Amino acid sequence: MVFNIRSDEASAALKLDGAMLTSLKKDNTEYLWQGDSRYWAGQAPVCFPIVGVLPEGKALAFGKECNMKRHGIARISPFEVLEQSDNGVTFIQRSSEETKKAFPFDYELKIKYTISGSSVTNEYIVTNTGNEKLPFVIGGHPAFNCPLEEGESFEDYKVKFSKRMTKAVLRPNHETGLVDVNKRYPALENSDELCLSHSLFEEKDAMVFDNIEAKTATLIGPKGKGIEIEYEDMNNLLIWSACGKPDFVALEPWSGISHCSDENGAFENKRGMTVLNPGEEKRFKFIITMI
Repeated sequence: MVFNIRSDEASAALKLDGAMLTSLKKDNTEYLWQGDSRYWAGQAPVCFPIVGVLPEGKALAFGKECNMKRHGIARISPFEVLEQSDNGVTFIQRSSEETKKAFPFDYELKIKYTISGSSVTNEYIVTNTGNEKLPFVIGGHPAFNCPLEEGESFEDYKVKFSKRMTKAVLRPNHETGLVDVNKRYPALENSDELCLSHSLFEEKDAMVFDNIEAKTATLIGPKGKGIEIEYEDMNNLLIWSACGKPDFVALEPWSGISHCSDENGAFENKRGMTVLNPGEEKRFKFIITMI
C-alpha cells in the first residue's frame, strides 16, 4: 500500500512495507532511486535497532541474545498507519513475539514523514514500552538518483558539506560489513567538497564520516539540481553506492555505525548506542530538501 503526500511545490510517496520513502518528486523530476536488483533493489530502508551489521549477525544486549541481519528488524517487520493527512503520514511498529525472537526487547517505533515546500522531514520516535532498559541505534538509508538530468553523469556530481572536513573516513569491509577502526582512508583533505566517482565504491564499501561536525550535506549536479540533507540529530553520515556503476548515491544519517573491531560484543556498549529506561522516549529527525 502506497501513501501520497504533497505540498504546493513537491510530492512524496511512502509505502507501508518498511514504512519507507518510495518517491520524491519536484518539477516532474524523480529524486529518489527506484531500485534495481542488478545493483541494489532497495530505496530508503529504515535501520533499527542496528545500522550495518553485527559479527555473524549476533550480539548480547544486557546479557540477552540478539540475532539480526543487516540493518535490523524494523524494515522487515509489519507497520500500521497511525495518522494520515494531505502533507504527512505516520507509521507505527510495536514489538511482537516475532520481533523478540531476533531482538528480545519491547519497543514502539513511530516513523513520521511531513512535507513542506520542497522538504520532507523524516522523524523517528522510539519508546521503551517494556520494564527493562532498551538499547538501540537508528538510521535512514535514502538513495538518490545520480545523475538527475539527461546528459549528465555520476562523475559530474559533488557532495558539498557545511564545514570543511579534515578527518579520514572509516570504511566497512565489502564482504562482512564490519569496520576496522585502525584503518582510515583519505576522502577530503581540508575541503568541503567530495567529487563523486564510481571508483570510490568499487573496491571499498561506504564512506563513514563518524562523529561528523558538518550537519548538512548537499548532493549537487552541474545544472544546480540535487538534494540537501540536514541531520542535526545524527552523529554519522555514510555515503554509498553499489558496485557495477549504478546511477544512484545514498546519503545515510545514522546515530551509530556498524560493528567495529574494538567493540567487545556487548550491544549496549556499541558506538552511538541510545539506552532508554522504561517509558522513556527519544526522537531523531533529518530533512531532505529537493533542489
